[in-house]
Amino acid sequence: MLNLQTERLRFEQYTLEDVEIVTVLVTDARVMQFIGDGHVKDQAYAKHLIERMLEQYRNFGDYGLHKLIHKETGDFIGHAGMVAQIIDNAFEMELGYWIAPAYWQQGYGFEAARALKQYADEEMYLERYVSAIQVGNTGSKQIALKNGMKLEKVITMEGKQVEIYVIENEIE
Repeated sequence: MLNLQTERLRFEQYTLEDVEIVTVLVTDARVMQFIGDGHVKDQAYAKHLIERMLEQYRNFGDYGLHKLIHKETGDFIGHAGMVAQIIDNAFEMELGYWIAPAYWQQGYGFEAARALKQYADEEMYLERYVSAIQVGNTGSKQIALKNGMKLEKVITMEGKQVEIYVIENEIE
């Protein structure tokens, strides 16, 4: 189980009881603008997303999106994690995060991404991981660059142009 905390955030595994809080994210057009096909989803999608994360926890341990809980207030502010994906016909581990709009521009995305990078490098010993960021998502692009990721290529996913940012480590 991922046991990760930052100065302001605590990462927690999802449970099926979290459908309502995930529904708030997936029904918000601002959040979903740069996720998948760019369209808002519904509660059934939220439940499917949680079920997928529960499967990743079972199959991959620390992997999967985790709730981001504000340590001081207990508020759910989004989610982040290392997610198993098929990107451009290849298996990849993606460092991803979604932050609720009320918490944008406060450094939470970078705080979560930086903690995941450190964990991936120092605890998981990942040789390679990516962030798939849709063209136009300047906030996530800035986070990836600030986190030391490099643009590898631009591909099309679900009809959208997506920049693939990468970290490649030399593992001894």
